[in-house]
Amino acid sequence: MKKTMLFAAMAAVAMTSCNQNEMEGPEMQGGSQLAEIKIGQTVEGLLTKAAINKGDVVEATIIASPGAAPSDWTTFVPVTENTFGSASDAWNAATFANVAVGSFEAGTNMAVGLNPTLYAKSTEATDLTGATLTGVAPKGTVAQGKVTFPAIDGQQDVMIAQTTAQNKVTFNQGVGSIDPFQLNFEHKTAQLRFRFASLNTTGNGAWVGANIKVKSVTVKKAYLPTAVRLGTPTSEVIWTNTPQSVLLDNFTIAEVLETYNSAGDNKPDFITVDKQALVKPGVGVEVDVVLTVDGKDKSYTAIKPMKDGSALTTVEGMYHNISLTVKQPIVPTGSPEIVATATVTDWGEGDEGEAELK
Repeated sequence: MKKTMLFAAMAAVAMTSCNQNEMEGPEMQGGSQLAEIKIGQTVEGLLTKAAINKGDVVEATIIASPGAAPSDWTTFVPVTENTFGSASDAWNAATFANVAVGSFEAGTNMAVGLNPTLYAKSTEATDLTGATLTGVAPKGTVAQGKVTFPAIDGQQDVMIAQTTAQNKVTFNQGVGSIDPFQLNFEHKTAQLRFRFASLNTTGNGAWVGANIKVKSVTVKKAYLPTAVRLGTPTSEVIWTNTPQSVLLDNFTIAEVLETYNSAGDNKPDFITVDKQALVKPGVGVEVDVVLTVDGKDKSYTAIKPMKDGSALTTVEGMYHNISLTVKQPIVPTGSPEIVATATVTDWGEGDEGEAELK
């Protein structure tokens, strides 16, 4: 599976791209026992058209645990603000932030900005403290051993970077530094993409020349991510207890084509609507679709995309192309059929599904 890679480097050099009061915290002097955490990033999923696209601003929760990660994360007390006065202050868990929002622009080489700045702490005599890092995207609220997301809407591209091994601070001429961390962010949802075509095999369908648009797609019986339960060594997604419906509508790309074989593949020409659903993997897919034909709604319910004759089952970290083919009726009063098939593309790419609307 392709992964989102974040590289966390701890150094004593301050970021020059942001205001010290906003991002950096107190300046560290020579002989400091603190090493500032710095993060760079790449987003490999952009190469496979992940839910996060090039240019998007990504915000993740970054957690720095002094020393080893807690065996019981319910005992972890989040601190989201640095309130110590200077580098000469004695270490106090209540005055040094251990949770920050890491922000970066996907598809660029820009460093990740941490707000607030996170520090690793040690003593020159022992070099025993250091830190571990854990990452969860999108950003959320850390409490009671969980990172809870602000929205439950089927639009959250949930990724987890499992807790790293402990890195220790070392000193050179009294200035602390720490070996780089590597956080491997993995997608934890399955992504559903929907594409549509209009098929008029007889040449005299009732909708020839009609304006056909996708009004809405509703993903039914889906389980959605609500939070991540922090754990050592493994953190896990918490899903809704009961199945939910995810409504996708107000598409920018919505007009269904009537053309065929433009690519020379003897297949209808599909358009892909510009919204996706991100759901719990390992669960079957069922959707309702509403089309408008010359301004009049046509509804299709309980469509179950198929893959090689069997119901499509979603896979973690994969996006599934669900192809919905509208088979035009012969007369305007006829009920058009939707034929649904599915393929899976690595975001990872998963199985595709398909169905006919007829």
